[in-house]
Formats: sequence, C-alpha cells, structure tokens
Amino acid sequence: MEPNFVANKSIWSEYGGRITLCVLLCWLIVPIFLIIYMIIKAKRFRLEFYDQRVVMRSGVFNTEEKQALLTNIIGVRISRSLGGNLFNYGDVFVDIVGHWNIDTTAIKYPKQLKAFLESLITKQNPAGMQQIIVN
Repeated sequence: MEPNFVANKSIWSEYGGRITLCVLLCWLIVPIFLIIYMIIKAKRFRLEFYDQRVVMRSGVFNTEEKQALLTNIIGVRISRSLGGNLFNYGDVFVDIVGHWNIDTTAIKYPKQLKAFLESLITKQNPAGMQQIIVN
C-alpha cells in the first residue's frame, strides 16, 4: 500500500553544525566518516502518512519503526529559523488528542506536511471532535 504523503529529514537542519565542524577538521580521517554517517542517517529517516496512521522509519545500524494513529488532530504549526527559511526545513508541531511520539523536527518542506495534515483535519468529523474535547 502506497503512503498518501512522505516526509523526510533535512540534512542541513539535523546535522548542519556537526557537518560544518567536520568539514573544518576534514584533514583528520574520522570526520569524513562522521559526515558520511550523518548524511546516510538523515536520508534513512522517513515519515509515511496513510489514511488512518503514520509510520516513522529511521536508523542505519539500529533501525526503529514507530506507528501512531492519525485520529483527532486538533492543530498543526510550523517553527522555522533563518536557516530553515533559506534551506526550506522546519519543525512541525502536531496538536493531537492523546500522545504524539512521532519525530517531526527538521522536516524538509514543512509547509507541504502542514497542508497535508490540515487536509486531514478538514476530513475529520467535527461533532466527534467536540465530544472528545468536552469529555
């Protein structure tokens, strides 16, 4: 089954400072391996959004997979720094009823993810949402 939306991490946002430091110390052999590892790790992160759930896959050597239901989303907001505005990445905060344990920091194209999540909000039943908020 193909996901409805896929979000990835931004290499510059997640590891930008460390990569810059490694480039400055590139005359040593170890920073080159660290740069390669950080790039591969950021590329292996993937958020897959399906109709009723989200799946987070990450890791190079220690892989991790988390799933969460996409029900009762209340709101979505984006936080972007100056670097985020320049390189098009940001943190997406999802307000949801219950616990959201999916990592949505340093996401590439956060406005697209926000638009997708807001489209899910409009598809939700507002009467059911009011019942949850009241209880």
